[in-house]
Amino acid sequence: MSRLERILVSTVVLIVLVLVSVAGVRWYGAGRYQAGHAAAVAEGKNQYDRDLAAARKTESDLRAQLRNQDADAFKKEQEYAASLEAAQRRVRAGVDSLRCPSSVPAVAASGDRPTAGGTAADEPGSAIVPEIAAEILGDGAAIAGLVRRYERLEQRFDKCEALSKRP
Repeated sequence: MSRLERILVSTVVLIVLVLVSVAGVRWYGAGRYQAGHAAAVAEGKNQYDRDLAAARKTESDLRAQLRNQDADAFKKEQEYAASLEAAQRRVRAGVDSLRCPSSVPAVAASGDRPTAGGTAADEPGSAIVPEIAAEILGDGAAIAGLVRRYERLEQRFDKCEALSKRP
């Protein structure tokens, strides 16, 4: 073999060796990359499942608390309704009565000056017609119910907001 043939054969062997090495490194690297990727995805899924289970437990606990509060509020609303009915019956029967405030002076005092004349605030005014008094009690109870429902809504919002800000 001539020197040129040996150089050519050596070059071909060297090129084949380099190509085989590159292919081996790529195959090994791709396998390692795929294994690392699969491990990271599995760990991420496990963490997601743990977080989801914790969130569902927190949600179910909060729902249970809210159910209990709703049941208590329903019982209280029933008590309030019964009390209102009893008060309206007493007013309609004439046992209890609502009275208008005593007369208010025609000219109100301005600033720090006292009012001139007029009746004392403790004097009872005239009685309100029983049917109208019962309506007034019903209107007052309706307003109080709205306020209670708004306060319960506000408490729920605060609990949910505190829950969402938890780390």
